Amino acid sequence: MPRLGLKKNLGNIDARMLQQFVMDNVTPRKCLIVASGIKNHKEYVDLVKERLGDLLPVAEHEHTRAAAEYLGGEYRAWAETPATQITLAFESCPWSSEDVSTYQVMNQLLGASPVMQSNNFVDGTNPVNCNFSDSGLFGLTIEGPGSHSQELMQVLTEELNGMKNTIDDAALNRAKNTLKMNILSAMERSDDRLEEIARNFMTYGDLTFHQYCDKIDGVSSSDINRVAS
Repeated sequence: MPRLGLKKNLGNIDARMLQQFVMDNVTPRKCLIVASGIKNHKEYVDLVKERLGDLLPVAEHEHTRAAAEYLGGEYRAWAETPATQITLAFESCPWSSEDVSTYQVMNQLLGASPVMQSNNFVDGTNPVNCNFSDSGLFGLTIEGPGSHSQELMQVLTEELNGMKNTIDDAALNRAKNTLKMNILSAMERSDDRLEEIARNFMTYGDLTFHQYCDKIDGVSSSDINRVAS
């Protein structure tokens, strides 16, 4: 089923379909209930059983999800604007890959690239970096006047190809430090840390968030060159 459903299908959604969805998806193995600041653990467990116990009585269905397959291709859409937006992206890696941190640093490097200062026809750029359970996407989006579409595409490919060249130590360290600061800032609040812990455990079956900064520090220029190539 597509994440963004079709409007014409709204009429097909009824109580039975919603109940079946709950039975298939809200099951013990697919749910992780977490909390912080709990004074009485037993009281919390009892409260969870009272409020959520009825939602989790069904045994897990024997359902195997097929892995996503990267297809690639080209898609064009006309817009009533003189601006052109081009995205060039490639398959990257799933969360389980050791290259996740490398792509994150690359994403930071592309985001800090002075493309707009060097090319007056570039209105903006935005890196693309998405990881999923079985694949991923990495690339760059560029925007500018439609009259410069060919130049925009040239700049776009040059920026991505630049990741195959040796990365200056100063630029690499700056990207790493900025990335670490962003990650730590995103987990300042206890609610955000709790959510990260839950996602972390559901993704890896373990808690690895305390390794984030060390993995980022371990990314080298050769790692980036290899992944980019």
